[in-house]
Amino acid sequence: MNKITILCAMALMIGFSSCLNDLDTIPPGGKETTAEEAWNDVTTYNKFVAKIYASFALSGNQGPNGYDDIVSDDQGEATFLRSYWNLQQLTTDEAVCAWSDDGLNGLTFCQWTSSNRFCELTYNRILITIAFCNEFLRETEVELLNSRGVDEALKTKIEEYRAEVRAVRAIKYYLLMDLFANVPFLTEEEGVGAFLPEQRGRDFFFPWIESELKACEDKLPVKNTLNYGKVNNGTIWMVLAKMYLNAEVYIGQARYNEALTYLNKIMDEGYSLDTRYSYMFGADNHLSPEIIFPVVFDGKKATTYGGTTYLMAAAWGSDMEPGSNFGLGQSWSGLRAKETLSTLFEGNDARAMFWTDKRTQETNVLNDFNYGYSVIKFTNVKRSDPLNVPVEEREFGSDNQFPDTDFPMYRLADAYLMYAEAVLRGGSGGDRATALNYVNEIRERAGVSQITDSQLTLDFILEERARELYWEGHRRTDLIRFDRFTANYAWPWKNGVYSGTAALDDIYKIFPIPAAELVANPNIKQNPGY
Repeated sequence: MNKITILCAMALMIGFSSCLNDLDTIPPGGKETTAEEAWNDVTTYNKFVAKIYASFALSGNQGPNGYDDIVSDDQGEATFLRSYWNLQQLTTDEAVCAWSDDGLNGLTFCQWTSSNRFCELTYNRILITIAFCNEFLRETEVELLNSRGVDEALKTKIEEYRAEVRAVRAIKYYLLMDLFANVPFLTEEEGVGAFLPEQRGRDFFFPWIESELKACEDKLPVKNTLNYGKVNNGTIWMVLAKMYLNAEVYIGQARYNEALTYLNKIMDEGYSLDTRYSYMFGADNHLSPEIIFPVVFDGKKATTYGGTTYLMAAAWGSDMEPGSNFGLGQSWSGLRAKETLSTLFEGNDARAMFWTDKRTQETNVLNDFNYGYSVIKFTNVKRSDPLNVPVEEREFGSDNQFPDTDFPMYRLADAYLMYAEAVLRGGSGGDRATALNYVNEIRERAGVSQITDSQLTLDFILEERARELYWEGHRRTDLIRFDRFTANYAWPWKNGVYSGTAALDDIYKIFPIPAAELVANPNIKQNPGY
């Protein structure tokens, strides 16, 4: 029930025009509605915020596809999480896909171009969410609210909505900055229609995002079960900590002290490690005390062929009988783990959630799904623990075709490992003893041996991040920060050969601006080397 607030609001969006600029639109309900009429409806404000949150999960106003936000032949691919995950995971040592597809192969081989459709889909998806945010902020200025006769109680609620939307916009710009570095900058104060935004780089975006997130602090929904799925203080502290941890990559400055400042705030916010690792990736993971910010899905009310549907169905083959074993009757035989991931685990590590029957550990045959272990980390099983609970005792989510499982975009164990890394990199505001304790708490939950102080090194942290956070959308950013992405590390299929190539051109540390954008906006220049 704790997810219903956001999910019901998502469902209400089916009858709501998106109201961008001053265009009349015809919503799915069939009634023609002008933007002026929509904004004079007091329920519009909640619905519009729901639409902004829904853009993390869904492809449009009707699931699993329909009334789409952006153009794509496959609306599952056009969802934020699926396209973003492909950029963050298929480009690394953690995942490979069996589908013979130039866009996917380009990512797997680290040989993408400005025509790669997943680069374009991710870019467009993030930018349209920013456009939604700008429109909401533009239409909720005090003068406009007064002209519509909005009462004081709703104005107070709208102020909280504005903080949420402002924070979401900053988070989306953070993701753009990390992926593409040099992107168009547009706020509610800039023009609309034919206006062509200017391009800005990381030297601009880093302080701007930092300022925006700090301005939202203590103005967001409080952390409680009723506000599950909404951005809160913990969310923006996590994004700030990630920005500071990666600051040497982004702006050439060490900001580890600031990273620890915000990580310490997270530690004091009341989050705790879940009792079992697998519980965070099942159908009722909204109950987890560890998840800081989820992307919300529901088998009845928030359905898509992207999201956690993709992370399950694409990772499973029909021989796994996923309907009866994992509560989701789809198997697409695509994604699997590279051996550079699956070999990192000790034999009793509870995090090693792989299906090995009739699979090889090696992925030396690219397009054969049976080469490489299948990942069963994400399931549609409640209190998910498929490696230890008999099939007949498993309770599944609400639907056999779409999961109830949310995606844990940010969670406490990640903050623990970030804390340890910031300390090891010389940040003040933390200490080695606490860092060691955090790491060992994670390992204790996994059922593996504790480490000693001498074993707590940066190399260990990079491996432990893989063991703890694999397939959660962090790996590309991690490898770049550790200088292992374009140098010092070969993994299977890197540079298009199974043996891999340790060194690539540094241009691949950022993705190219999509070719279509360069045609549409002459103010945008291609990233160097593409």
